[in-house]
Amino acid sequence: MTNLEGSSMRVASLWRYPVKSMQGETCDELRFVESGVAGDRSFGVLDLASRTIISAKREGRLLEASASLVDGELSIRLPGGPDADPGDALDESMTRWLGRPVRLVDARSHGVATFESPEDFERDDSRLEQWEGMAGSFVDDSPLHFLTTADLELLSLERPDLQWDVRRFRPNIVISAKANDLGPMERGQRLNVGEVVIEIEKGCTRCVMTTRPQPGNLDRQLDILRHTHAVHDSQVGQRARVVGAGVVRVGDPVSRAA
Repeated sequence: MTNLEGSSMRVASLWRYPVKSMQGETCDELRFVESGVAGDRSFGVLDLASRTIISAKREGRLLEASASLVDGELSIRLPGGPDADPGDALDESMTRWLGRPVRLVDARSHGVATFESPEDFERDDSRLEQWEGMAGSFVDDSPLHFLTTADLELLSLERPDLQWDVRRFRPNIVISAKANDLGPMERGQRLNVGEVVIEIEKGCTRCVMTTRPQPGNLDRQLDILRHTHAVHDSQVGQRARVVGAGVVRVGDPVSRAA
């Protein structure tokens, strides 16, 4: 079957992360453009000494902050603080909080970013690995990331003792689907998601981010990644790109493109 017109698959939730590695926001609808979700990873925290964009792979405390876009305007809340707009005062607050000189930067004007992550996910003090991102965005790799409810349900069945919360995986789209609804997902396969068409690039290799503690009683759980490595070849969900732009809404149907 190449076009699942009778499929019951739907968009279960939509996520946007305006500042790289800060808490994002759930949205009723999102606009998808060639570069991914409009407003997603549009800003980052620049380490002025290393000239790298800090992520929670290296600095887990970023997950304690949150960011949102309201009518296109960015608002950030640091731990224990009020909402703040971008500017010198926010940069000074982030510098005090993180204990190093930093400032908020816009991906559109920053250019290609450099990121860092510990080589050993079990030791934050291990040697740092570096890689470059994409021009115009602070995503790590592909413009888009999605997973299914079946992905999370399977993990929960395998290790019910762990917290398989969707926030650990930071997807843009969560698709409500049963285990075999999508079948084998391969590079080049296209999906209709509402009025948008996306194309799968590869499975999403998971990293130390999934193990980090987060607000809302998510604990540090190294077994999240140990299990993913051992049982799922380190992959949960899919990386993708947008090949047909438009708006996606929660509840929109999902099917394989013809």
